Amino acid sequence: MTSLFIPRRASIADGHLHFLCDGGFLAALRDGCFALRIPEEFNLGPAVKLAREFYLELGPKKPSLDVSYRGFRQKADIYFDRDHFQTEHILIDTPRRKVEFPPAVNVVCEQMYELARIVLREILSSIGVARPLWNRVTDRCVERGGVQWFAVNHYRPERAQVGAPAHKDTGFVTILYCEQPGLEASLDGEWRGIEPVEGHFLVNFGGALEVLTKHLPIKVDAVLHRVMQCAVNPHREDRFSFAAFLNPSADGDLYQVSADGATASNAGSVEAFLREFNKETWRDDYAGFGITKSSVDFSNEKNSTRMNYELSAEADKAHVIKLFDAT
Repeated sequence: MTSLFIPRRASIADGHLHFLCDGGFLAALRDGCFALRIPEEFNLGPAVKLAREFYLELGPKKPSLDVSYRGFRQKADIYFDRDHFQTEHILIDTPRRKVEFPPAVNVVCEQMYELARIVLREILSSIGVARPLWNRVTDRCVERGGVQWFAVNHYRPERAQVGAPAHKDTGFVTILYCEQPGLEASLDGEWRGIEPVEGHFLVNFGGALEVLTKHLPIKVDAVLHRVMQCAVNPHREDRFSFAAFLNPSADGDLYQVSADGATASNAGSVEAFLREFNKETWRDDYAGFGITKSSVDFSNEKNSTRMNYELSAEADKAHVIKLFDAT
């Protein structure tokens, strides 16, 4: 029987991560994931509704039925029917999402992306990646760059197949919402079940972040995870989830930071990395799954503009001590 894993818990306040227990931050970096409290102001209802309905047919029009949440199976470029697994899903980038999703869902997406950016900035600052490198080595994901993917997943229990294959996410940070069990992670060589933590997202670290931090004294592990076969249960709704991903764009490169955090070297093409992931993970005809170019234009950005995360050197130092003083 698979043992259960309880992820470390954290919340965000004043733009910073705060872990519930001593040593939680370092443990989360080793685990490759942690549970993040959902801010009280978030209304996830529209995203939950989309996850429950996106695969349904439009059906006859009724005044009480909002069909903007349905009919996505007909959108072949953003809907994916996996041949070998129970999952069917939408994978969509920001420009297309703003066209296809109901406005209330887009609000949820943007809120989840901002949480992901805070997590990424906190990690880079705390493990010693020099600030001048941040934009280049993350394809500006610390701001609003890179490719902001959003995935909505439905697991079809009538299929006698695994829910989703064992894989590591490809990007830097993933913010995942799920309510039902079935997710497992490989930790210390053992597959362990991750029960949903009520009121929390699950934050996963991806392959791009693992590559980036490989040579640092404190490195980040990307979590290998999968979804087990979901059984038919007439008393429970089908399993669903949705997630926001911060990824480097396919027209760029992966990077590795030096052991002192001061320099970075090229670690290969992002596109080659993604195509190998698709080939090994999904084993189907969607060779271009999750591969797109950057859609953010920073050409008119003023030199004087500074993001709200630009802290003084003293503040940075104090925050690093705060995160690691429990070790």
